[in-house]
Amino acid sequence: MPEPSGPSMPRKGRRDLHETADRWLRAARAVPAADKPHAEHLAEMIRAHATDRLSAIDDPLEAAMFSLLVELVKEQQGGK
Repeated sequence: MPEPSGPSMPRKGRRDLHETADRWLRAARAVPAADKPHAEHLAEMIRAHATDRLSAIDDPLEAAMFSLLVELVKEQQGGK
């Protein structure tokens, strides 16, 4: 089982975003069937920035949300 991560735990870099995306994919199984593709898409959006160096953000959840929001803005502006 992977080690827990959080604000008080040492950062593992890009593994943080992959682990968050993995958890979100597991959570996607519990949502209604119509929402599953959207939930899976959100998890993949997080992975889009897993290779970026987000060292200024210490909290893994905050880094995941930052990645997600960047991707949502790109989609909104047609840069999908």
